[in-house]
Amino acid sequence: MKYLRYSALFFALIFAVNINTIADDLNKKKMEQVTKEILDQMVKGDNASEKLRKYISEDWLEGKRLNVKKYLINNYSPENYEIVFTGGDICVATIGGKSWKHLLVFKFTEEYGKYKVIPKGISEASSEYIDPWNYVKDYICSYDDNNEK
Repeated sequence: MKYLRYSALFFALIFAVNINTIADDLNKKKMEQVTKEILDQMVKGDNASEKLRKYISEDWLEGKRLNVKKYLINNYSPENYEIVFTGGDICVATIGGKSWKHLLVFKFTEEYGKYKVIPKGISEASSEYIDPWNYVKDYICSYDDNNEK
């Protein structure tokens, strides 16, 4: 009887600890790989908006009652990018060109074994677009900042 109580307590403790670890369970390498694929599409610029649709969370789309095919996916046209942080359920990257740099934060979820981004929402710039990033900080570095060195 004593062992049964301790066993039940042990499993209850493990269950309680695991409830809040969903974000921690996401694989950093997989998040970085998907972020790299998204940013590579932006750098290529070859119909990126249409190609980025497959990365949008289907659960998010269902919750918002949106048909992804009716929207374009917002994107930039960077010359380069750098993934600067990955942890929990986010991947942070900088993108830019000769005279600008932006910071993008992608928030991830795993759906049916695939990593998908949870978008910020419909773009404030145009209601025809979905912003695939969860947060953006524009112009963290400008041409003038680069020339001060």
